[in-house]
Amino acid sequence: MKRLLPVCILLLTGFVLMIFSCKRIDPDASSVLLIGKWKLKQQFSSEGKNTDFEEFPLSSCEKMTTLEIAIDGSFVEKSYYEDFGTGGECLKDTEETLGNWKKEPDGTINFIYSQKSVLLFTKSDVVLKNGHLVITIAYDDPDLGHETTLQFIYTKVEEYE
Repeated sequence: MKRLLPVCILLLTGFVLMIFSCKRIDPDASSVLLIGKWKLKQQFSSEGKNTDFEEFPLSSCEKMTTLEIAIDGSFVEKSYYEDFGTGGECLKDTEETLGNWKKEPDGTINFIYSQKSVLLFTKSDVVLKNGHLVITIAYDDPDLGHETTLQFIYTKVEEYE
């Protein structure tokens, strides 16, 4: 019995260390940080190439817009807007923006939108920066005759497990 006690303690200690060390290993920390519910904080736009971003002021309703990113590789954006026909009431857009996300081997994150869009993106960039989710998209604006770039900054409001 005296010989088994040190062996059992050693095995138990090894087992406990293995469990805790496995929980700490996170080969894809940025993907884990990406998962959750995000709220729209700011929006910027740039009209034409090589022009500076200008903040596009958001109403309190637009700031209710959320982006939910799931661990299964899907996302859904729920947008809100002010309906001035009803006295400025906040309304949820009837169409949600759906899609999937994928982390590439080089570390970049790609969003693939499911909705059919009139706009074809010429550039898309998704990054985690200073605790914020920054999504930048560019498209050729046929009405204006030049490229328009939009940047959306989200703040995380809920973690998903």
